[in-house]
Amino acid sequence: MLYQKKLMKKFVGSFLGVASVSILIGLPGMAQAHYLQQSSSNSFSKSIIAQNTPDTTPSGTMSTPGTTDTTPSGTMSTPSTTNSNSSLNALDKEFMTKAAQSDTTEIQTSQLALKKSKDQAVKDFAQQMIQAHTNSTQELTQIASAKGFTLPKGVGSENKPLLTKLQQTNGKSFDRAYMQGQLQAHTKTLAEYQKYIKQGQDSDLQAFAKKIAPVVAEHKQMAQKTIAKL
Repeated sequence: MLYQKKLMKKFVGSFLGVASVSILIGLPGMAQAHYLQQSSSNSFSKSIIAQNTPDTTPSGTMSTPGTTDTTPSGTMSTPSTTNSNSSLNALDKEFMTKAAQSDTTEIQTSQLALKKSKDQAVKDFAQQMIQAHTNSTQELTQIASAKGFTLPKGVGSENKPLLTKLQQTNGKSFDRAYMQGQLQAHTKTLAEYQKYIKQGQDSDLQAFAKKIAPVVAEHKQMAQKTIAKL
């Protein structure tokens, strides 16, 4: 009888041990299931939040209304300035060249007259030529500069012989050579001005030619009168 009670206690103890182990083994599974359920719930919540959050990636960024496109393709190009020299034709350039060379010739030959001549009428004429042709040179230079054209500095091959002759002449011979040279030079120059007035197209040069032509014509008449007195 006592032996049977011990067996019963042992059996019950064994049974309780197995049950305890089973419970202990089952607990981690239940905890894992609870963790998975909680993780699933958190993932679902994050998904809902993500759907309601505005897209801030570059592809989803909206451009601000009214902003100016500063990329090369959106930049307005500035109109290029055209070199005004390109608008000049051959006649324009020829007229400015010959007018400038004529002025230089009148000035340099008249400077010689002030040094060499002893005739007051010749000296007075020379002084007027220097003043008048210096003024026309300044006006022509401004026009040429605005058009990008460079005027010649010398007298030119056509006028060089007169300057050379006067450099080698003195006395009364100089006075006659100077005044004859002035008459011929102004006659030729007046023809150039009249030619441009008839054929020239540039409005600035037209205005200049119409202003200076009468002055050249007056100088031609003065030269004729002075020659008659020599």
